[in-house]
Amino acid sequence: MLTLENVGLVIGSGSSAKTLLEDINLQVGPGESLGLVGESGSGKSMTLRSILRTLPGGSVPSGSVRFRDREIPSLSREELRRFRAADVSMISQNPMAALNPVLRVERFLIEGIQAAKPRTSAAEARQTALGLLADVGIHDPERCLRSYPHQLSGGMLQRVVIAGSVARGSSLLLADEPTTALDVTTQSDVVAILNEARTEAGMAMIFVAHDLDLAAAACQRIAVMNKGRIVEAGPAGEVLGSPRHEYTQMLVASKPSLTRRTPLRPIPGEAAE
Repeated sequence: MLTLENVGLVIGSGSSAKTLLEDINLQVGPGESLGLVGESGSGKSMTLRSILRTLPGGSVPSGSVRFRDREIPSLSREELRRFRAADVSMISQNPMAALNPVLRVERFLIEGIQAAKPRTSAAEARQTALGLLADVGIHDPERCLRSYPHQLSGGMLQRVVIAGSVARGSSLLLADEPTTALDVTTQSDVVAILNEARTEAGMAMIFVAHDLDLAAAACQRIAVMNKGRIVEAGPAGEVLGSPRHEYTQMLVASKPSLTRRTPLRPIPGEAAE
C-alpha cells in the first residue's frame, strides 16, 4: 500500500544545507502497523510529513514515496487534496490543529462519518459518534458532542481527534505520538482501539512514539531512527528484545525499569537539529 524507497530530504543549499532524512526505506501494507521510534529530532515526524507532502517551504523529498502505485510527490494539487481527504488520516501531537474552534465536536465527528459513509443519516452518525467517544475513554459523550474545542482539556481533545480518524475509515493512518497527552490507562485503551480499527478496516498504520513499550504494544514491526536514518527495523519483539544496532541497544538500555537495579545509561552525543 505505502512504500518509501531511498527517501532523502535536504533543507537549504550550499554551506547552510541540512540533511533531515537520508536513505529512508520502509513499507506498510493493508492491515499492517509500523512503529517509528527514536529521540526527538531523529526524523520521525519529517518522515510522516514527506508522505503527506507538508514539508517546510514546500520542499519535495528525493527518492520514491508511493501509495497504491501513485507517486505522492508527483500528484497535482487536486490529486493531493483528494489523497489527504479520502485516503489518509493524520493524528498529530497538537489536537487543536485538526479541529475548527468555532464548530462543536458533534459537527466535526458527524461530517467525518458521513464523508466515509454518505448514506448515513445525521441521527445514525450521531449515535456512531457517541459510541466512538465512549470507546476512547470519554465518560460523558453527550456533553462532549455539545462542546466546543476550547471547552475541553488537551487529553479530551486528543481523544476526539482519534475518534474522528477512526470514523473516517481511511486506508492509511499516520499517528504522530497520538497518546502524548493521555494517562497510561487511557493510552492502553487508545492503542487497543487503533489496532481494532486497523484490523477490521484493513487500514495501514504508521505510529510514531518515544515510548518503546507503547510502540511495541501498538505495532507489529518497528523501525528505529537516528539522525534522519533508519538504523534498524524488524518485528517489534525482536528489535526491542534482541537489538542488533548499537544505537538501538543504547535506546533500550536508557528505558526506565522497576526491576533493574543498575543506573540508567544516557545516550551520548546530540540529537540532530
